[in-house]
Amino acid sequence: MQVASAKDKNPIVSNMGFYGAIQEIWDRDYQKFRISVLRCDWIDNTSGLVVDEPGFTLVDMSKIGYRNDQFIMASQVKQVSFIDDPTHCG
Repeated sequence: MQVASAKDKNPIVSNMGFYGAIQEIWDRDYQKFRISVLRCDWIDNTSGLVVDEPGFTLVDMSKIGYRNDQFIMASQVKQVSFIDDPTHCG
């Protein structure tokens, strides 16, 4: 669910993907339960993300965004791999 703020009365349910690189992993132990939190450098979806004609997602790792919202719970992520694309040198 995507919300603009805590006061947002119209949350949007969508499959909105974010891509980033993990910078730190924090394991928080609250005695009764434990949570893993990741601090990530997120790619700016407006300038650093393109889906090409065959459907591959191209990510520019130099276009960092969302600096005020760097944390995510480990249970909310999916692992992907990044490889250099030699046809998109930049």
